[in-house]
Amino acid sequence: MSNNKKQIIHERQKNIAIIRRNKQLLKVNVLILSIGLALSYLGYDGIGEPVIWLGIIIFGYTTFTSMVAKKQLKQ
Repeated sequence: MSNNKKQIIHERQKNIAIIRRNKQLLKVNVLILSIGLALSYLGYDGIGEPVIWLGIIIFGYTTFTSMVAKKQLKQ
């Protein structure tokens, strides 16, 4: 196999791994957001709001990296 073909296969596997990782992170992110919302609802706003923002940041990161990986897979 040529080096170019090996590099293409390696990049494809890397993008697939990123998409799988982001699916797992999404499940964890739902848990983080629900904990943050529960804490805010129970009156612990000092802890709940930063946890919610952490969940929003993780969601943005996973969404962006998934979009980039899927775009590269289609090419």
